[in-house]
Amino acid sequence: MKMSVMDSTTPTPGHEPIPVNRFALFSETLLAGVLVLVLSIPLVTIPAAYAAGTAHLERHLAGRDDSVRGLWNLFKAALPGSWKLGITTAAAGVVIVLNLLLAWVGQLPGSQVVLPATLILAAAGAILLLRTAAAWSDATGSGSGGKDTWRAALDAGKSVSLRDWTGSLLLAAALFCAVVFVWMLAALFVVVPGTLLLAAAAVKIRSSRQG
Repeated sequence: MKMSVMDSTTPTPGHEPIPVNRFALFSETLLAGVLVLVLSIPLVTIPAAYAAGTAHLERHLAGRDDSVRGLWNLFKAALPGSWKLGITTAAAGVVIVLNLLLAWVGQLPGSQVVLPATLILAAAGAILLLRTAAAWSDATGSGSGGKDTWRAALDAGKSVSLRDWTGSLLLAAALFCAVVFVWMLAALFVVVPGTLLLAAAAVKIRSSRQG
């Protein structure tokens, strides 16, 4: 393999950089994205699916177990305690889609105010969800489980979203690009979860290095 397709990353302080095959990372991102898309179909499982997917990519970058079975095990571990956040995410998603559809057909009262507010809140909520999902794997190391793990992950997500505002802007850019992809070609929705997972993992690594 030529070095032109290789890169390196430092998963944790004190460890040597691990070579990363960019082509392998690309294929792993697509695979993880498709699996997360399938796991997210019930909607209430979205937080657990994205937490598992982000942790899966972190493992891949760290040279650890990145098998499909490993992602499934991560998903099963993330499910307990995620239902409240999952229901909230699903309900918010339904409201956002309804507002956008009503605005599209011109049936949304006060659309000049409601539509921009909906888009801003949707972006903020998506960023918080990605930050929380990325923080879940760290919260599991505290020894807590279930609701306590997700409560700690949510608190960490809120904190880092405000503290690392540059990273939050990068996630916003990733969300914007995902919307543009789907707008250009609807079939590209299958790659959206993978791109968001990679963005969440990359921003987390960037934040930890700066911290």
